[in-house]
Amino acid sequence: MPVKMGFERELVPWIEANVELRQGSSTEFWYDQMESQSGQSLPVLYQAFDGNVRSHFVDRGQILDFAISAGGGRVLDFGPGDGWPSLLMAPMLDEVVGVEGSRRRAEVCRRNAARLGVGNATFVYVPVRKPLPFDDNSFDAITAASSIEQTPDPHATLEEMHRILRPGGRLRIHYESLEFYHGRAEREVELREAGGPTTRLTLYDREIAQERVRHFGLVLDLTLAGTMEILTVSSSGLSYAKLTPSVLDALCEHLVDAVTWISRHPSCGTLLDWLGELEFSSAKPTYDGGWFAGRLFDCLPETRRPVTEEGVDGLLMPLVEVVTTMEAPARSRPGEWDPWITAVV
Repeated sequence: MPVKMGFERELVPWIEANVELRQGSSTEFWYDQMESQSGQSLPVLYQAFDGNVRSHFVDRGQILDFAISAGGGRVLDFGPGDGWPSLLMAPMLDEVVGVEGSRRRAEVCRRNAARLGVGNATFVYVPVRKPLPFDDNSFDAITAASSIEQTPDPHATLEEMHRILRPGGRLRIHYESLEFYHGRAEREVELREAGGPTTRLTLYDREIAQERVRHFGLVLDLTLAGTMEILTVSSSGLSYAKLTPSVLDALCEHLVDAVTWISRHPSCGTLLDWLGELEFSSAKPTYDGGWFAGRLFDCLPETRRPVTEEGVDGLLMPLVEVVTTMEAPARSRPGEWDPWITAVV
Protein backbone atom coordinates (compact mmCIF):
# COMPACT_ATOMS: atom_id res chain seq x y z
CA MET A 1 0.00 0.00 0.00
CA PRO A 2 1.23 3.56 -0.66
CA VAL A 3 2.49 5.76 2.17
CA LYS A 4 0.94 9.23 2.38
CA MET A 5 1.63 12.46 4.25
CA GLY A 6 1.07 16.19 3.94
CA PHE A 7 3.52 18.91 2.92
CA GLU A 8 3.82 22.67 3.13
CA ARG A 9 2.87 24.95 0.21
CA GLU A 10 6.46 26.23 -0.11
CA LEU A 11 7.53 22.87 -1.55
CA VAL A 12 5.75 23.46 -4.88
CA PRO A 13 7.67 26.62 -5.94
CA TRP A 14 10.89 24.95 -4.77
CA ILE A 15 10.27 21.99 -7.10
CA GLU A 16 9.40 24.27 -10.00
CA ALA A 17 12.61 26.25 -9.50
CA ASN A 18 15.02 23.40 -8.75
CA VAL A 19 13.80 20.27 -10.55
CA GLU A 20 13.89 19.82 -14.32
CA LEU A 21 10.32 18.70 -15.04
CA ARG A 22 8.90 17.28 -18.24
CA GLN A 23 5.22 17.04 -19.18
CA GLY A 24 3.77 13.62 -18.36
CA SER A 25 0.44 12.02 -17.51
CA SER A 26 -1.20 9.85 -14.86
CA THR A 27 -1.32 6.98 -17.37
CA GLU A 28 2.43 7.06 -17.94
CA PHE A 29 3.44 7.68 -14.33
CA TRP A 30 0.92 5.45 -12.52
CA TYR A 31 -1.32 3.15 -14.47
CA ASP A 32 1.20 1.74 -16.92
CA GLN A 33 3.42 0.85 -13.95
CA MET A 34 0.85 -1.06 -11.85
CA GLU A 35 0.25 -4.79 -12.03
CA SER A 36 -2.84 -4.21 -9.89
CA GLN A 37 -4.44 -0.79 -9.60
CA SER A 38 -6.29 -1.92 -6.47
CA GLY A 39 -3.41 -3.72 -4.77
CA GLN A 40 -5.41 -6.94 -5.35
CA SER A 41 -7.78 -5.91 -2.57
CA LEU A 42 -11.11 -6.14 -4.41
CA PRO A 43 -13.66 -8.78 -3.34
CA VAL A 44 -14.64 -11.39 -5.93
CA LEU A 45 -12.07 -10.01 -8.36
CA TYR A 46 -9.14 -11.01 -6.12
CA GLN A 47 -10.50 -12.07 -2.73
CA ALA A 48 -13.22 -14.48 -1.62
CA PHE A 49 -16.39 -12.53 -0.84
CA ASP A 50 -17.30 -12.19 2.84
CA GLY A 51 -20.44 -10.28 3.77
CA ASN A 52 -19.12 -9.81 7.30
CA VAL A 53 -16.44 -7.49 5.93
CA ARG A 54 -17.84 -3.97 5.61
CA SER A 55 -15.79 -3.06 2.53
CA HIS A 56 -17.09 -6.17 0.72
CA PHE A 57 -20.67 -5.24 1.61
CA VAL A 58 -20.12 -1.69 0.32
CA ASP A 59 -18.49 -3.00 -2.84
CA ARG A 60 -21.56 -5.09 -3.71
CA GLY A 61 -23.74 -2.01 -3.21
CA GLN A 62 -21.61 -0.12 -5.72
CA ILE A 63 -21.59 -2.95 -8.26
CA LEU A 64 -25.37 -3.29 -8.03
CA ASP A 65 -25.67 0.48 -8.42
CA PHE A 66 -23.76 0.45 -11.71
CA ALA A 67 -25.58 -2.62 -13.04
CA ILE A 68 -29.04 -1.33 -12.09
CA SER A 69 -28.31 2.15 -13.43
CA ALA A 70 -27.05 0.69 -16.71
CA GLY A 71 -30.25 -1.29 -17.05
CA GLY A 72 -28.92 -4.06 -19.31
CA GLY A 73 -28.07 -4.15 -23.00
CA ARG A 74 -24.66 -3.14 -24.33
CA VAL A 75 -22.71 -1.18 -21.73
CA LEU A 76 -19.44 0.76 -22.00
CA ASP A 77 -17.34 0.81 -18.82
CA PHE A 78 -15.00 3.78 -19.04
CA GLY A 79 -11.66 3.23 -17.25
CA PRO A 80 -12.10 -0.18 -15.56
CA GLY A 81 -8.56 -0.44 -14.16
CA ASP A 82 -8.35 -4.05 -12.92
CA GLY A 83 -11.80 -4.81 -14.35
CA TRP A 84 -13.96 -2.97 -11.83
CA PRO A 85 -16.88 -2.67 -12.18
CA SER A 86 -16.86 -4.33 -15.63
CA LEU A 87 -16.20 -7.92 -14.61
CA LEU A 88 -18.44 -7.85 -11.55
CA MET A 89 -21.50 -6.37 -13.23
CA ALA A 90 -21.07 -8.39 -16.45
CA PRO A 91 -23.18 -11.35 -15.20
CA MET A 92 -26.10 -8.93 -14.84
CA LEU A 93 -25.75 -7.40 -18.34
CA ASP A 94 -25.83 -8.54 -21.96
CA GLU A 95 -22.41 -7.17 -22.93
CA VAL A 96 -19.72 -4.99 -21.37
CA VAL A 97 -16.97 -3.20 -23.29
CA GLY A 98 -14.23 -1.74 -21.10
CA VAL A 99 -12.19 1.18 -22.45
CA GLU A 100 -8.74 1.81 -20.99
CA GLY A 101 -6.27 4.61 -21.67
CA SER A 102 -3.48 2.38 -20.34
CA ARG A 103 -2.33 -0.52 -22.51
CA ARG A 104 -1.17 -2.42 -19.43
CA ARG A 105 -4.45 -1.96 -17.59
CA ALA A 106 -6.40 -3.23 -20.60
CA GLU A 107 -4.25 -6.37 -20.65
CA VAL A 108 -4.73 -6.90 -16.89
CA CYS A 109 -8.50 -6.65 -17.42
CA ARG A 110 -8.35 -9.29 -20.17
CA ARG A 111 -6.33 -11.65 -17.97
CA ASN A 112 -8.73 -11.17 -15.06
CA ALA A 113 -11.70 -11.85 -17.35
CA ALA A 114 -10.13 -15.11 -18.52
CA ARG A 115 -9.26 -16.14 -14.95
CA LEU A 116 -12.81 -15.50 -13.73
CA GLY A 117 -14.43 -17.05 -16.80
CA VAL A 118 -16.31 -13.88 -17.77
CA GLY A 119 -17.18 -14.30 -21.45
CA ASN A 120 -19.33 -11.25 -22.18
CA ALA A 121 -16.73 -8.57 -21.34
CA THR A 122 -14.11 -7.27 -23.76
CA PHE A 123 -11.48 -4.62 -23.21
CA VAL A 124 -10.16 -2.04 -25.64
CA TYR A 125 -7.06 0.13 -25.35
CA VAL A 126 -7.67 3.71 -26.55
CA PRO A 127 -4.67 6.09 -26.34
CA VAL A 128 -5.13 9.26 -24.32
CA ARG A 129 -6.69 12.16 -26.31
CA LYS A 130 -8.00 9.84 -29.02
CA PRO A 131 -11.77 9.66 -29.77
CA LEU A 132 -13.66 6.56 -28.69
CA PRO A 133 -13.54 4.01 -31.56
CA PHE A 134 -17.29 3.41 -31.68
CA ASP A 135 -20.12 4.50 -33.96
CA ASP A 136 -22.68 7.07 -32.92
CA ASN A 137 -25.59 5.69 -30.87
CA SER A 138 -23.91 2.33 -30.25
CA PHE A 139 -24.31 1.82 -26.48
CA ASP A 140 -27.31 1.52 -24.18
CA ALA A 141 -25.41 2.79 -21.13
CA ILE A 142 -22.03 3.98 -19.86
CA THR A 143 -20.54 3.54 -16.40
CA ALA A 144 -17.62 5.67 -15.24
CA ALA A 145 -15.97 5.05 -11.86
CA SER A 146 -13.56 7.88 -10.96
CA SER A 147 -12.28 7.94 -14.53
CA ILE A 148 -13.68 10.97 -16.36
CA GLU A 149 -11.52 13.30 -14.25
CA GLN A 150 -8.43 11.29 -15.20
CA THR A 151 -8.74 12.33 -18.84
CA PRO A 152 -6.98 15.47 -20.15
CA ASP A 153 -10.31 17.13 -21.02
CA PRO A 154 -13.31 15.86 -19.00
CA HIS A 155 -15.76 18.07 -20.94
CA ALA A 156 -14.62 16.58 -24.26
CA THR A 157 -14.89 13.10 -22.71
CA LEU A 158 -18.53 13.72 -21.78
CA GLU A 159 -19.17 14.98 -25.30
CA GLU A 160 -17.81 11.69 -26.70
CA MET A 161 -20.00 9.74 -24.29
CA HIS A 162 -23.07 11.64 -25.46
CA ARG A 163 -22.16 10.81 -29.06
CA ILE A 164 -21.98 7.03 -28.59
CA LEU A 165 -25.06 6.69 -26.35
CA ARG A 166 -28.32 5.72 -28.00
CA PRO A 167 -31.39 7.95 -27.49
CA GLY A 168 -32.59 7.22 -23.97
CA GLY A 169 -29.16 5.84 -23.03
CA ARG A 170 -27.95 6.35 -19.47
CA LEU A 171 -24.64 7.52 -18.04
CA ARG A 172 -23.81 6.70 -14.41
CA ILE A 173 -20.91 8.72 -13.00
CA HIS A 174 -18.90 8.17 -9.83
CA TYR A 175 -16.31 10.95 -9.60
CA GLU A 176 -13.78 12.52 -7.27
CA SER A 177 -14.65 16.07 -6.34
CA LEU A 178 -11.95 18.02 -4.54
CA GLU A 179 -14.34 19.25 -1.84
CA PHE A 180 -13.61 15.98 -0.02
CA TYR A 181 -10.05 17.21 0.63
CA HIS A 182 -10.94 20.74 1.75
CA GLY A 183 -9.10 21.57 4.98
CA ARG A 184 -7.73 18.05 5.42
CA ALA A 185 -5.52 16.90 2.53
CA GLU A 186 -5.19 19.76 0.08
CA ARG A 187 -1.49 19.02 -0.36
CA GLU A 188 -0.32 15.45 -0.08
CA VAL A 189 2.68 13.25 -0.87
CA GLU A 190 2.36 9.58 -1.82
CA LEU A 191 5.19 7.04 -1.90
CA ARG A 192 4.95 3.77 -3.85
CA GLU A 193 7.42 1.00 -4.49
CA ALA A 194 8.04 0.84 -8.23
CA GLY A 195 9.73 -2.54 -8.57
CA GLY A 196 13.41 -3.16 -8.01
CA PRO A 197 15.38 -0.45 -6.21
CA THR A 198 13.09 2.41 -7.24
CA THR A 199 10.37 4.46 -5.57
CA ARG A 200 7.78 6.77 -7.11
CA LEU A 201 7.02 9.92 -5.14
CA THR A 202 3.94 11.90 -6.16
CA LEU A 203 2.99 15.33 -4.83
CA TYR A 204 -0.65 16.40 -5.16
CA ASP A 205 -1.27 20.15 -5.04
CA ARG A 206 -5.08 20.29 -4.93
CA GLU A 207 -6.40 23.69 -5.98
CA ILE A 208 -9.97 23.23 -4.84
CA ALA A 209 -11.46 26.53 -6.02
CA GLN A 210 -10.00 25.97 -9.50
CA GLU A 211 -11.21 22.31 -9.52
CA ARG A 212 -7.82 21.01 -10.55
CA VAL A 213 -4.81 19.13 -9.19
CA ARG A 214 -1.21 19.82 -10.08
CA HIS A 215 0.84 16.62 -9.92
CA PHE A 216 4.60 16.31 -9.55
CA GLY A 217 5.96 12.79 -10.03
CA LEU A 218 9.52 11.91 -9.06
CA VAL A 219 11.23 8.57 -9.71
CA LEU A 220 14.05 7.82 -7.25
CA ASP A 221 16.72 5.11 -7.49
CA LEU A 222 15.97 4.11 -3.90
CA THR A 223 13.92 1.39 -2.30
CA LEU A 224 10.92 2.48 -0.26
CA ALA A 225 12.92 1.73 2.90
CA GLY A 226 15.81 3.85 1.62
CA THR A 227 13.47 6.72 0.82
CA MET A 228 11.90 6.49 4.27
CA GLU A 229 15.34 6.56 5.87
CA ILE A 230 16.12 9.91 4.26
CA LEU A 231 12.73 11.25 5.25
CA THR A 232 12.99 10.19 8.89
CA VAL A 233 16.72 10.60 9.58
CA SER A 234 17.81 13.79 7.86
CA SER A 235 20.71 16.02 8.81
CA SER A 236 18.28 18.61 10.14
CA GLY A 237 16.51 16.05 12.31
CA LEU A 238 13.16 16.61 10.63
CA SER A 239 10.46 14.01 11.07
CA TYR A 240 8.72 12.12 8.29
CA ALA A 241 5.63 14.32 8.66
CA LYS A 242 7.64 17.48 7.91
CA LEU A 243 8.82 17.11 4.34
CA THR A 244 10.65 20.32 3.42
CA PRO A 245 12.83 21.62 0.55
CA SER A 246 16.00 20.57 2.41
CA VAL A 247 14.76 16.99 2.78
CA LEU A 248 13.52 16.90 -0.82
CA ASP A 249 16.92 18.20 -1.93
CA ALA A 250 18.51 15.13 -0.32
CA LEU A 251 16.03 12.86 -2.09
CA CYS A 252 16.70 14.54 -5.44
CA GLU A 253 20.29 13.33 -5.32
CA HIS A 254 18.68 10.02 -6.30
CA LEU A 255 16.39 11.49 -8.98
CA VAL A 256 15.93 9.39 -12.14
CA ASP A 257 12.95 11.15 -13.72
CA ALA A 258 10.60 14.05 -12.94
CA VAL A 259 7.24 14.73 -14.58
CA THR A 260 4.32 17.06 -14.05
CA TRP A 261 0.73 17.16 -15.24
CA ILE A 262 -2.63 18.69 -14.36
CA SER A 263 -5.91 16.83 -13.84
CA ARG A 264 -9.32 18.53 -13.88
CA HIS A 265 -11.79 17.55 -11.18
CA PRO A 266 -15.20 19.09 -11.92
CA SER A 267 -17.54 19.38 -8.97
CA CYS A 268 -21.09 18.06 -9.02
CA GLY A 269 -22.39 21.49 -10.01
CA THR A 270 -19.89 21.82 -12.85
CA LEU A 271 -20.71 18.34 -14.15
CA LEU A 272 -24.43 19.10 -14.10
CA ASP A 273 -23.82 22.34 -16.02
CA TRP A 274 -21.73 20.53 -18.63
CA LEU A 275 -24.28 17.73 -19.05
CA GLY A 276 -26.94 20.36 -19.68
CA GLU A 277 -24.75 22.15 -22.24
CA LEU A 278 -24.18 18.84 -24.04
CA GLU A 279 -27.95 18.36 -24.33
CA PHE A 280 -28.45 15.35 -22.12
CA SER A 281 -32.21 15.30 -21.62
CA SER A 282 -31.81 15.00 -17.85
CA ALA A 283 -29.05 14.87 -15.24
CA LYS A 284 -29.41 14.63 -11.48
CA PRO A 285 -27.32 13.76 -8.43
CA THR A 286 -28.52 10.75 -6.44
CA TYR A 287 -27.49 8.68 -3.47
CA ASP A 288 -25.45 5.63 -4.39
CA GLY A 289 -25.66 1.94 -3.62
CA GLY A 290 -22.32 1.81 -1.81
CA TRP A 291 -23.28 4.68 0.49
CA PHE A 292 -26.50 2.92 1.38
CA ALA A 293 -24.89 -0.53 1.77
CA GLY A 294 -22.40 0.83 4.28
CA ARG A 295 -25.11 2.35 6.44
CA LEU A 296 -27.20 -0.79 6.26
CA PHE A 297 -24.19 -2.90 7.28
CA ASP A 298 -23.70 -0.71 10.36
CA CYS A 299 -27.33 -1.14 11.39
CA LEU A 300 -27.70 -4.88 10.83
CA PRO A 301 -26.87 -7.22 13.74
CA GLU A 302 -24.28 -9.76 12.65
CA THR A 303 -26.79 -12.57 13.14
CA ARG A 304 -29.08 -11.04 10.50
CA ARG A 305 -26.38 -10.10 8.03
CA PRO A 306 -26.04 -12.34 4.95
CA VAL A 307 -22.45 -13.41 4.31
CA THR A 308 -22.57 -14.87 0.79
CA GLU A 309 -22.47 -12.81 -2.38
CA GLU A 310 -25.87 -14.18 -3.42
CA GLY A 311 -27.39 -13.41 -0.02
CA VAL A 312 -26.06 -9.84 0.02
CA ASP A 313 -27.27 -9.25 -3.53
CA GLY A 314 -30.73 -10.57 -2.63
CA LEU A 315 -30.93 -8.16 0.30
CA LEU A 316 -29.47 -5.11 -1.45
CA MET A 317 -30.91 -5.36 -4.98
CA PRO A 318 -34.46 -4.05 -4.34
CA LEU A 319 -33.15 -1.39 -1.96
CA VAL A 320 -30.44 -0.12 -4.32
CA GLU A 321 -33.06 0.12 -7.07
CA VAL A 322 -34.79 2.74 -4.92
CA VAL A 323 -31.66 4.48 -3.61
CA THR A 324 -30.31 5.20 -7.11
CA THR A 325 -33.46 7.21 -7.91
CA MET A 326 -33.35 9.34 -4.74
CA GLU A 327 -32.14 12.84 -5.53
CA ALA A 328 -29.27 13.99 -3.32
CA PRO A 329 -27.88 17.46 -2.52
CA ALA A 330 -25.60 18.62 -5.33
CA ARG A 331 -22.94 19.85 -2.91
CA SER A 332 -21.39 17.76 -0.17
CA ARG A 333 -19.70 18.94 3.01
CA PRO A 334 -15.88 18.84 3.29
CA GLY A 335 -14.74 15.32 4.16
CA GLU A 336 -17.70 13.69 2.42
CA TRP A 337 -17.86 12.25 -1.08
CA ASP A 338 -20.17 13.94 -3.55
CA PRO A 339 -23.31 12.19 -4.80
CA TRP A 340 -23.19 10.10 -7.94
CA ILE A 341 -24.82 11.43 -11.12
CA THR A 342 -27.23 9.81 -13.56
CA ALA A 343 -27.64 11.46 -16.97
CA VAL A 344 -29.93 10.41 -19.81
CA VAL A 345 -29.50 11.24 -23.50
